[in-house]
Amino acid sequence: MKLQEIANLTQGVYLSRIETTKNDPNHVEINLLTLKEFNETLGLSYRMSIEKSSTVFLDHGKVPSTAITDTESLVLHTLTQKVARLPHKYAGLLLTTNFVKIQLPDSVDIDYFEWYFNEHPFIQKQILLGLQGSVISTISLAHLKEINLQLPDIQRQRLLGKVSKLSKHKEQLLKEKIHLQAQLTHQQLVNLSNIKSIN
Repeated sequence: MKLQEIANLTQGVYLSRIETTKNDPNHVEINLLTLKEFNETLGLSYRMSIEKSSTVFLDHGKVPSTAITDTESLVLHTLTQKVARLPHKYAGLLLTTNFVKIQLPDSVDIDYFEWYFNEHPFIQKQILLGLQGSVISTISLAHLKEINLQLPDIQRQRLLGKVSKLSKHKEQLLKEKIHLQAQLTHQQLVNLSNIKSIN
């Protein structure tokens, strides 16, 4: 089956078409989903030194609800070709054109699908075949819709999804442990360097 046969796929908005100013009486202030939040969700580093403002003013009547993030959908970044299930703290953000919202039916386990799309060779091979652009490769919405899926039954999906979720949590905890150990070592070195030598 193809992805478009089981999922609703919505490209993010073109800001230039709906952006307005703070002075517009019909404006609404909304925060954008940025690559920083997306990468953080996947446990990836974010290396931009200068962060753009993620708040925009839009015409109230032109904000599509289908382009707003939630915790029951996946979000795909078209440049990294990865999907992420966003946590509650990133719900209610607006998706721009470099993101696609993927809404799956109850017959698909969202945690399993996140792993399947990001990691399985069957999907990765299809993504590579459909990438566009010579310098910066992106995946188009049209190609995304045509991706073929081979999904196990829902019980197996739930089991594999749970394993994937636990594995990600373990990896996150290990990263935190390494970070805390580095901080401790740093502070111990600072403390030792501040001890005055006894004459």
